Amino acid sequence: MAKKKAEDPPKGSPAWMATFSDLMNLLLCFFVLLFSMSSVDANKWEEVVVSMTSAFSVFDVGSQAIGEGSLVGVGTAQLSNLDEYYASLGQKSEETGEEMRASGDSEIDESIKNLLASQGVEEDVIDKMSKTGEITVEILADMYEDGKLDESLLKLLAALGMIDVDLLDKLMQSDLMEKMLEDGAVDEELLEQLRALAEMAAMADNNQGPTEVKDIKQMVSAAGMIETTEMFEKISEITEIYNMNDDLALSIDEGGTYVEMTIPGSLLFESGSATLTEKCKPLLLKVGDILKLYPDNYVDVIGHTDNIPINNAAFSSNDILSSARAISAAQFIVKNCGIDIKRVGWTGRGEYEPVDTNDTSEGRAKNRRVEIRLYNSYNSK
Repeated sequence: MAKKKAEDPPKGSPAWMATFSDLMNLLLCFFVLLFSMSSVDANKWEEVVVSMTSAFSVFDVGSQAIGEGSLVGVGTAQLSNLDEYYASLGQKSEETGEEMRASGDSEIDESIKNLLASQGVEEDVIDKMSKTGEITVEILADMYEDGKLDESLLKLLAALGMIDVDLLDKLMQSDLMEKMLEDGAVDEELLEQLRALAEMAAMADNNQGPTEVKDIKQMVSAAGMIETTEMFEKISEITEIYNMNDDLALSIDEGGTYVEMTIPGSLLFESGSATLTEKCKPLLLKVGDILKLYPDNYVDVIGHTDNIPINNAAFSSNDILSSARAISAAQFIVKNCGIDIKRVGWTGRGEYEPVDTNDTSEGRAKNRRVEIRLYNSYNSK
């Protein structure tokens, strides 16, 4: 009886071979990744940060730029000269032998003094910090007792390198921290942010990068705070040169995302009008010169009014009036200063965000204002 002919094997590679091939590819990628990260290069790490932040969308409002003119799409980054900013951290003071926290000198430079003063820090406290360029738990305690130490100031001090990891550890063990936690002045999230800022300063000093991807968002937030601080210092110098300080107030928001330039409404508009006065136009041209220094940063123009009702032929409410005023200021800057309309926005907030009481004429005058916010590159739309 003839033997039955053996069946031909199925065409193609065996199923196990495809699985094995995929496994080998994954292992190869894994070891290449290990090799590439075996020696951390600061510039390479910054590129990784850009790639990861772009991939995981950790930018707060969809920014497109990192540093000055470097686009995420190109895959390059320059973290606002952080190495230069922190180059002096860890150096020893020749007079005290203590590590300095601010600039390369033992004293805090004038731009940082002005910045701290703008955030409500008393002159005598700044003088204490200026002697050694550092801050202590005792100084923080005095500031807290005077009602001057809040979340935004803590973040700013950490971003400036004046609260390092060692000081933060001491603060965590102090009675001051217990009191701040009891009062609700700080919480766990804020403490994590402060530690991220302090660790970032230490890493910049040691030319190292973070070891975990979860730190990237904190890194971006800290870098944004530092960039905003640098913008504030530079703009402060320009406003002094241009003699703008009497007509324009500078500040930084709590999150360190933008520098705000506030102009009184009485300087910009007549009562009940959204037409710019002639006397305000030279000031707006100077503001435009400042904005041109940051061609990739987003600008937001916001109009505000007091709570006195308005109902004339042109405007039926304060909401409409504030919006019209914001549009007038924004359009003037765009048309006369060469600012790209694509990076400028405007909105009216009416009477809903007062900075002073509406019960007095002086308070209402402060509430009638236009704010021009220049965002850092990390938070530019």
